[in-house]
Amino acid sequence: MSRNDRRRGGRNRNWNNRDNNNEKNERQKSQEARFNDRAERAEKNHESRGSGAYERRQERRRLLNSVSQKEIEESRIAIKAFKEHVVTCEICGEAIDDLANAISNKGSDNPVHFDCVISKLNESEKPGMNEKIAYIGQGKFALLHFANPHDQKHFTIRKTIEWEARDAERGSWRNEMAGLFSQVK
Repeated sequence: MSRNDRRRGGRNRNWNNRDNNNEKNERQKSQEARFNDRAERAEKNHESRGSGAYERRQERRRLLNSVSQKEIEESRIAIKAFKEHVVTCEICGEAIDDLANAISNKGSDNPVHFDCVISKLNESEKPGMNEKIAYIGQGKFALLHFANPHDQKHFTIRKTIEWEARDAERGSWRNEMAGLFSQVK
């Protein structure tokens, strides 16, 4: 016997002197027994499908699902009808595909393309070297001046342009769109 065999407790033994095969078999048997006990307990506690409580619960689920399915279908139809309604831009005359990216026109409150507003402002304001028109929020645009054209983080606002009036009501097209798309189901 070599020195390592004596240290391990003889041949075919692991480091802590236990026989691997017998221990594995015992562990597997005890795990199977615990699993079978759990399965039997679960079957005893579980309602059978023919019981009245089970049937009532299933009927409630069917009713809730059918009501919500009807509401979802109605919402889908309303959204589809809203999307099929073709709205044209007052500036360029083309159809507005995505109303969520539209902005109200100055004065008329009808939807126009955001890019059309930017191009119209670029024509009227004529930004110079290192200047650009940008949207700054709340219906306002600004003429920005960049001291370094490569550094877009640092700029000064030369002029603010109020496109949508602050105190004016939102357009009806926005209220309709918000009402339809905010209903999450």
